[in-house]
This record gives sequence, structure tokens and C-alpha cells, in this order.
Amino acid sequence: MIDELERLRLQRILSDWVTGLPLYPVADLRNERVANLGVIYLQIGRFAGIESVYGWELYDQVLRCVTESLRADLEASALRPCFLSMQFTGCDGFYLLFDLPADGTSEREQRLEKEAFRFRDGAMRRLSQRLGRTIVELMAVHCSAVYVPDDPRTRPARNVIRGLREAARLVETRESAERLKLVASCRSVLAGRKLHAVYQPVVSIKDNAVVGYEALIRGPHGELELPDVLFAVAHEADMTLELESLCLETIFAKVPRGVAGKKLFVNASPRLLGHSVFLDERNLQAMKRAHPEVVLEISEKEVVHDYSAFRETLDRLRHVGLQIAIDDAGSGYSGLESILQLRPEYIKVATSIVRNLHADTIKRQVITALATLGEQIQAPLIAEGIEQPEELDSLLALGVRMGQGFLLGRPQARIARTAH
Repeated sequence: MIDELERLRLQRILSDWVTGLPLYPVADLRNERVANLGVIYLQIGRFAGIESVYGWELYDQVLRCVTESLRADLEASALRPCFLSMQFTGCDGFYLLFDLPADGTSEREQRLEKEAFRFRDGAMRRLSQRLGRTIVELMAVHCSAVYVPDDPRTRPARNVIRGLREAARLVETRESAERLKLVASCRSVLAGRKLHAVYQPVVSIKDNAVVGYEALIRGPHGELELPDVLFAVAHEADMTLELESLCLETIFAKVPRGVAGKKLFVNASPRLLGHSVFLDERNLQAMKRAHPEVVLEISEKEVVHDYSAFRETLDRLRHVGLQIAIDDAGSGYSGLESILQLRPEYIKVATSIVRNLHADTIKRQVITALATLGEQIQAPLIAEGIEQPEELDSLLALGVRMGQGFLLGRPQARIARTAH
């Protein structure tokens, strides 16, 4: 009994609590020799900082989804009889180890590589089904396959670790090449000014009247079409400010006539808002001429290092008639601090809080708290990402009066003047 308890204790220590997988790659092999070791390595990669942007809760969902996918596909794999172990690196990588049959070397390698791509495609498919296209675009799954014949002159564990390192190196090389290609494409988008805007209605939930539109940026059709991917690539290449500036130029160059008389919500980072070029009086007046009712959205996920200085910046913007909204409320690091410090005119509730709130008591309590705070500072709530009628009903019951999402209206390039 004591030995079993000790075994379970060690298993918990040596395993990742999110995926349930072992963290040490050679622990399951017990220093045994493997004649024909096959290593498949999958890594969630592409862009750094995804967890810091979307939060650990979402990233945990990604890890669990990939783990479930690997286990399901392993059961149907031709290599299942050869399976030795599956491990998690503790960060973003998964190893699958096999003792391959003693047939031709080229056949072993081809079979291993075929299974690696099958595991990768299965993970991508399930991530897309569970979390949506945007997350998959940001969190590509890369794979590699390495065959490692036994070397009797080395310790078995070292031979295994060499195989793991080589598999990880191959993925890193491929990922770096892909990242460089995407950065070059991003530079081309900026140089050619290949952006356009679409507009999603912000609606009065009670009577479905359109009260405003959020301007959303799109890149050219392909990998850089979605704004999250565009900004992730720009961040990698230190081009975020340049991209943000082009986004605003694109939006205000030609505001659709159908937006007239409505609020125009536009995303902007604290860094951009504090830039001298943006704060130039001529630039601010040009924005006002393009559209007199502009609301600048500042994400709660954005870090404001000096609230006192940033409030002075917002005062200048309000002085020329611009309004402020806190975006992604309830999902960022700052919690309620950004709302209390910046006193926005609107509070936009994060999609992650709105999603399935009808089945989640905690989410409803979060929205109630935000609504109470909003009433005290005269900042009405706008719920984002509404996709289900049940979400809409719950928001109405909680006193939320405005919202946006596919249920209320999809982003569109052209706006009719009579839109409601």
C-alpha cells in the first residue's frame, strides 16, 4: 500500500497536471535499450506570447485538445503496436516514442513521417472545431519524425535524448523558415497598403436598432487576412506601430456613408495613442472630419505602465470629442483597474466571458459586477461575441443593453444607410 501511494505521488510530481502526461522523456523506458527508436515530435508554435494575449485558460484548452487528439489518433495508428511512451515538454511540445519493426530503414522513416503528419492534421482539425479558425491560424502545430538506431556504445537514455533533440531541432528550423516568410509577407502588405476595413454592427439588444459599428481590419486573402495573425507577425518583426498607423489610415480614408450618425468604434493601443504623430492636432481634426462620433477601444489586455500620464493623453483626446471604450473587459491582467483609472465612456465585455454565459454562474456574476461598475461611472456595457440566442437572453436578464456578434450581424464591407 505504501509503495502504491509513493508511486502515485511520484507520478503526480513527474506529470503535467494540465495534460496528465509525463514530463521526463526517458522515465517510462527504465533505461532499457531500444533497437529502432522512432520519435515523433509535435509543437504548438508559430507566434510567441499567445498565452499572454489570450490567457492561460484558453491555452490550457489548447493543450488538452492536442493531448486528446494524440491519444485518439494513436489508437487508430498503424504504429500502435510499436508504441512506447508519450510525453509533454512542460511548455508547448509533445513527444511520441516507438520501437519500430526491424525492416528497411527508408520504410521505417517513411512510415514514421506519414504518422507524424497524420497526428499533426488531426490536432489541427480538432483545434479548429473546438476553438475556431483564428486560434488555429495563430497556433499552428508543427511536426517532425526522427529514426534513431541504437548505439551500444552509449547509454540508452542518452541515445533517446539525442533523438528528442534532433526532432525538436527540425521543428525549430521549419518554424523559423515559416516565420521569416510570414514577416516578409507582412512587410509587403504594409508597403503595398493592402488592407481594407469591414464593419460589424453594435446593436441595441432590446429592439435590434444599430447604434454603431466597429471597424475591423482585414489583410489580403490568405494567411494574413485575419487581424490577429497580422498583428502577431508584425509583433515578431517590431512593426506593430507601423501596422496600427496604417489600420487607422485605412479606416478613416473612406468611412462608409451608412455609418453616418452612428458611433464608430476603432481599436488602438496605448502606445499608438501616446505617439506624437497620432496626438498631432491636425491628425485628430482629420479623424473628426472623417467621422464625428469616434470611440477608441483600448484592450484591457494592454499593459498601461503609467496611468497618470495616460489619463492626460485621454484628456487631450476627449477634448477634441473622441470617446474611450475599454475592450475585452474581464479577460486581462488589469482586472477592474483599467476601468477605474481610465473612466471609459463604454465597457466592452470580452467574448470569452459572453461565450456560454447562460450555462456559467461565474460568468454571469462577472458581468453583473461590470454592469454595476458601469452604472456608477456612467459607462454602459457592450457584450462582444454573441452567437447564441441563450446568450442574448441572459444578457438582457442581466441588464446589458448593447451587444455585437454573429447573431446580431456579421462584419461587412458595405453599410446601407438604412441599416438597423
